[in-house]
Amino acid sequence: MVYVKECVSYNREVVLECISRIFEQSKVLEGVAGLNIAVKPNLVAKKAPETAATTHPDIVWAVCKLLKEAGANVVIAESPGGFYDVNNLKSLYRICGIEKAAKDSGAELNFDTSETEVSNPNGKFLKKLKILTPLAKADRIINIAKLKTHGMMTYTGAVKNMFGSIAGLEKTEYHFQLSDYDDFADCIIDIFLANSPVFNIIDAVVGMHKDGPTAGEPIELNTILAGDNAFELDLAGATLINAEYEQIPVFRQAKKRNLMHFEYGKLDVLGDELKINKNFIVKYNTDAKRLHFANGVLGQILSTAMRPRPVFDKKKCRACGECVKCCPAKVIEIIGKGEKKYAKVDINGCIRCYCCQELCLFKAVKIKRPLLNKIVIKRNEKK
Repeated sequence: MVYVKECVSYNREVVLECISRIFEQSKVLEGVAGLNIAVKPNLVAKKAPETAATTHPDIVWAVCKLLKEAGANVVIAESPGGFYDVNNLKSLYRICGIEKAAKDSGAELNFDTSETEVSNPNGKFLKKLKILTPLAKADRIINIAKLKTHGMMTYTGAVKNMFGSIAGLEKTEYHFQLSDYDDFADCIIDIFLANSPVFNIIDAVVGMHKDGPTAGEPIELNTILAGDNAFELDLAGATLINAEYEQIPVFRQAKKRNLMHFEYGKLDVLGDELKINKNFIVKYNTDAKRLHFANGVLGQILSTAMRPRPVFDKKKCRACGECVKCCPAKVIEIIGKGEKKYAKVDINGCIRCYCCQELCLFKAVKIKRPLLNKIVIKRNEKK
């Protein structure tokens, strides 16, 4: 079941009414008294709520408030990109508005930076993995994602949001070991399955399009989506933004694993009308494999010619070094002197994970897509 609720603003009363209605219809609050519930928002970076890069704090507030009123013990847990330590978590919660959301709702903020190994029998690559301890120890997980585009994975919603269950810079190891987009998508699915949230919510009141997940532009979608099946929920999210399902790596791999189908009409939908926004701009990625005939040397040549690449804007770069710390391939360095220092990437070693773009606080990194890339994407769209 996918619950669709129109939500025209982040006014707390409006949000609380929407979440209350969804919880009433889905019966999420039944039996939660006395349970330890972990709420997992999307706090990818230290971004203010109005940037639309993170789950809005008033949605987190409403979810936590209702859970607390139902008698649950609630902790908000997340690991952003970069270092996973107490000081970073404190500033993250404060800047993203989650500190206030927790205080007003009665929820706790997680500062336990330990990890716990969990088994994952349904994983394709990851049969065992370490996730944040508060998520591993929780009786139930509520997953609150933000609807955005994504430089590497094209779309980020409910399934992708659980990548934040991996601690800090350990995320870079997954990027480095599984740089192929479809392999990384399977990794994302494995991590989601290891966490198995009982309920998922997508904040699509204001989403982010163009250069998401942090450098894009806010766009009003006026919708909250929810459901117990995150794959179906993401199908509804992609439908909302008029996205091409086959162009989204997590979708392709989930379909192969019989976790998703591509027929929105077959979803069991309850609530308001899903109003498709055709103004939402999705920037797709592709590679030579999508040509279906490019193998061997030709495939390698075409893949190199087609692959998007990060481009650093010297004028916007503040040489803060965040991209250097978070680069999985370790191919970014700070060069120059004094006020003329800036970040530079060795494109020959770049694995195109776009962590640099995702974690740049100054929007100094853009993803340049070659003409051949755009041509192949158009070709696939017409199939």
